[in-house]
Amino acid sequence: MSAELEGAKPPRLALGRHLITQKFPIRWGEMDVMGHVNNAQYLRYFEESRTAWCELIGRPLNAASAAEHGMILLKATVTFKKPVIYPADATVQLYAGTVGNTSFGLFNTLTVGDDPEPACIGEFVIVWFDYANGKPLRVPDEIRQLLV
Repeated sequence: MSAELEGAKPPRLALGRHLITQKFPIRWGEMDVMGHVNNAQYLRYFEESRTAWCELIGRPLNAASAAEHGMILLKATVTFKKPVIYPADATVQLYAGTVGNTSFGLFNTLTVGDDPEPACIGEFVIVWFDYANGKPLRVPDEIRQLLV
């Protein structure tokens, strides 16, 4: 390991408005051969929180709602801080990030049991998208108000 990486710690996140919390048990089938939750599974956990939030605000992610415009994932970054091992109870929280003209950030934290320190952090860039024309649109004011 290089000297730069040995002591490297990710910066503390400047989490914005809390949007939604979900709690669920870790399932045995989510483990991999290394004995911890498979890395790809965290993206599913975080996707489920975004999907639940979209349903909560009346913008479900399905073909009918996407007929005109809606959200599309541009970028996903996941930082794994600690392994998660079955059995465990997980909490995923979704937070708002920075809102731009046509995009906004979302952050997820995943904690296990009573441990307040995240086992995993997700950072996402979402673009408001015109599906018919294949182009970004300005984030609607009603969405902006939910994020700031």
